[in-house]
Amino acid sequence: MPGYDSIPKEPWGMMQRAGKEMFNNEFLSDAKVTVDDTTWPVHKSILCPRSEYFRKAFTGPFSEATTNQLTIEGQDAAAVGLVLYYLYTGIGRSHLTGSDTFQSCDANEVLMTVEDCLEISSIRGAVDFFVAADYFDIEHLKKESLDCVDEALEAVYELNRDRALLDDYEMDALFYTARLAYTSGPNLEIIREPIMRFIMGTDFLLIKDDCFMRELNNIPEFSLALMRLMASPENETKMLTCCRSMPKRCIECGLDRNSFAETSLIAHPEHYPRVRSALVGICDGCFNSQQ
Repeated sequence: MPGYDSIPKEPWGMMQRAGKEMFNNEFLSDAKVTVDDTTWPVHKSILCPRSEYFRKAFTGPFSEATTNQLTIEGQDAAAVGLVLYYLYTGIGRSHLTGSDTFQSCDANEVLMTVEDCLEISSIRGAVDFFVAADYFDIEHLKKESLDCVDEALEAVYELNRDRALLDDYEMDALFYTARLAYTSGPNLEIIREPIMRFIMGTDFLLIKDDCFMRELNNIPEFSLALMRLMASPENETKMLTCCRSMPKRCIECGLDRNSFAETSLIAHPEHYPRVRSALVGICDGCFNSQQ
């Protein structure tokens, strides 16, 4: 039986403390939820009033209502653990702390720790968290998990700012996200926006990566969306910077240069009559003389 020493006096603190004590605890549990090799003892009196999904599963015309055994397919165990923890305590991923350990109070056996769940900070983990929140249709967690996807992509962008290209793990995670966003139905379409913001943030340099281009062939809708994004007027400068070689000569003095003080996009240049615009540069000497 769990201990209740130093129970908080505030109503919310008391309820949250009780939820933490009861989460993943056999004490008074009357059902089990299983994902892959992980099983949580749960309490129908806690889950059913707080989740339509669990209310229907445990009280509807389904076998789970009599067996009290619910097996969930196609979901990530750590992400489902976060959802359950939220239903017990009201604590979402962004408010987890080191004291939030997912353990059985009776057996004192740690089945899942907060460190496991903080793997949600990875791209794939964040996406799995969003998929689970959508699966259980918990609006607050859907918003929070979408923020996690943004944060994870931003972290990868910052990590790769200098080298511009992704390693194999990051590339796999990006296309795992893209496959879900573009092939899994309307509920997951919302994660398309963070993907496109990430690609724009890299100035489209990913299209120079052979692995990226190979994977892109496997998701036609993603390819089409990326093409439309690249063709938009506001991205023209980025595309020219990415796809064209740097200018070979200064547009002011006409001399060949290896580096330029400033580059810019000019429309309908006489030098390039067949293209709408071109990337041009001005050398250090000409730039300084204009100052």
